[in-house]
Amino acid sequence: MDVELYRTFLAVADSGGFTAAAQIVGRTQSAVSQQIRRLEEAFGQPLIDRAASPVTLTEYGKALLRPAREIVDTHDEAVAAFRRTTFEGIIVVGVADAYVNRILKDVVREFTRLFPQATISIVIDDSLGLSRRIAGGSVDLAFVTEGNCPTRGPVAFTDRLVVVGPSAVNLGAVDPLPVAVWDERNQDEVPLVAALDAMGRRYRPVCVCRSVHAQHQAVTAGLCVAVLVEGSMVEGERAYLEADGFPVLKHLNIRLERSYAKRSHVLDRLERHYLAFFGR
Repeated sequence: MDVELYRTFLAVADSGGFTAAAQIVGRTQSAVSQQIRRLEEAFGQPLIDRAASPVTLTEYGKALLRPAREIVDTHDEAVAAFRRTTFEGIIVVGVADAYVNRILKDVVREFTRLFPQATISIVIDDSLGLSRRIAGGSVDLAFVTEGNCPTRGPVAFTDRLVVVGPSAVNLGAVDPLPVAVWDERNQDEVPLVAALDAMGRRYRPVCVCRSVHAQHQAVTAGLCVAVLVEGSMVEGERAYLEADGFPVLKHLNIRLERSYAKRSHVLDRLERHYLAFFGR
């Protein structure tokens, strides 16, 4: 069976729609629909629920998802091996600033391991900024937070927002609680502030800063607590959880977004590798 049928099926499954899938595989929407129909005829079962929005996989489609990825991956690896070419270009990878501590080292190391002769260009921005760069084609791949920007890429890993304080001193017992906020004009929108209001806890903003790195510095200096990603905590920090009287503020899906301004087997391979590595 034509491997491109499986590739198109995966594009529909990952993007949630025929229009987005057409952009991914570089075909018309009509051609994508036709390829899915051919695949369904070959298996004699419906694979896509077209009535849903976004479209979803049927039970047969879900069962095909993993084998289809393996077929496409094996095909692409074989093609790459026979071509015996060394990629020496530049790939631009974006990392949302909230996850720099957690994943940046692995992002760079795994890229270098996969493409030792190539150059990786790192862009650090917030998720919305990276989403715009992806749409404009200036960033090839980007790790962004679902809900903070338009997303359609697959989930790379999960994390959660928690109240983070210094490990050397228990600020959780201080009244009013010293907190770092993102923007003093939007204090009521900060998850920590909303949680403290619900708990009846008094608080005092002592640090106003739109920088994740600066907020980590303020916390480790013992000045305040802040809302930060648990997986990005650094030495000198600890999470204040339910046992300390604080809730987990939000569970996060971090998605790997991709620009389809250019089609590239190199990007295909890097995207699959990152998803497999961070999804372990």
